[in-house]
Amino acid sequence: MPYPVLTGAVLIEASGAALNNAGQETGVRAENVIVVKQIRIGRLHYPYVSGQAWRRWWREVLYEDFGWTPSPVTVIKRPQQAFTAGDPIRYEEDDLFGYMVARKRGETAGTFRRVSPLKNSLLVSVLPNVIQRDFAHFTRNLPPGSDPLLYEAEHYTSLLQGVFTISLGDIGRFEVGEMYDLSEDILKERQGELERDEGDERVYRLPKAERVERVRQVVRALARLRGGARLTRNLSDVSPVAVLVGFVDGGNAPFQQLFKPDENNERVLLNLERLESVLTDYKDRLLKPDDESKALFFGYRPTVLANEEEVLKAFREREPFKDCIEVPQSGTPQQALERAAELVEKVFERYVP
Repeated sequence: MPYPVLTGAVLIEASGAALNNAGQETGVRAENVIVVKQIRIGRLHYPYVSGQAWRRWWREVLYEDFGWTPSPVTVIKRPQQAFTAGDPIRYEEDDLFGYMVARKRGETAGTFRRVSPLKNSLLVSVLPNVIQRDFAHFTRNLPPGSDPLLYEAEHYTSLLQGVFTISLGDIGRFEVGEMYDLSEDILKERQGELERDEGDERVYRLPKAERVERVRQVVRALARLRGGARLTRNLSDVSPVAVLVGFVDGGNAPFQQLFKPDENNERVLLNLERLESVLTDYKDRLLKPDDESKALFFGYRPTVLANEEEVLKAFREREPFKDCIEVPQSGTPQQALERAAELVEKVFERYVP
């Protein structure tokens, strides 16, 4: 039986942005310096957005655009803990994003955890050494004779890439018992909303139609992604400007480092050589939703990729691309994600119990 996964690589455009900050750093010219998160490889510095920040942007869109109800959070000061309701039946985010709940009292005392079916990487700049420092001062309406308040902040203009996977067989599938997904009290309260697994008495599932809809909404939310730090002064659109998304057998995210800088570190290319190598190895593990559809879908904003024409020609004419990658009619990232969302139901019918 296949292990069906919806997986994708995304490219996000950051224009004069500071999407995720690392906090304060002592500067030479100013005591107050806010720096962005960055990875260093040798002499090269790459700004990045943490996986946690990306997940928060994603959840916020699901709350605001798709009507998901946030799972209530309980905070315990000593020891310092915070956890959601741990009810993946009532709260979609508990189902998709996972949790760990440690209950100290009552009939359901114990630890209950759900490994997130939605996994994602960092969003890391494709281009190195793009971080700039902005020296500024605050002088507005200060009393006469006051010294200006000096500060610095970092920002960058680049394209950031990341990957994600959604384990389709784990959506709406729950095991009962301590150190598993569901406590007995939640099962008793909401058992009428679940279907029991015939092969394992501890396993329950939501109806298939509800599982399909949850996945569809998560995929569609990615096309509307928004968020980031310092947006009042560094406004940037973080919805994907390029995406490759589709269905594979296995829990890997094979489309790692799909984008690369050109030889001058000025523009971004889709790495056709790497993608060809991945597709060659995965040719027997790509899952077609039906006999007429392809397994992968590519969308892009014109002029973003330096090798756009070469990419589109390869997808139309070359093996192994032409048999497994579909470019929707207008080729936008939203259309590629929408095409994948439309076919989720067929993937469930064919591969998910």
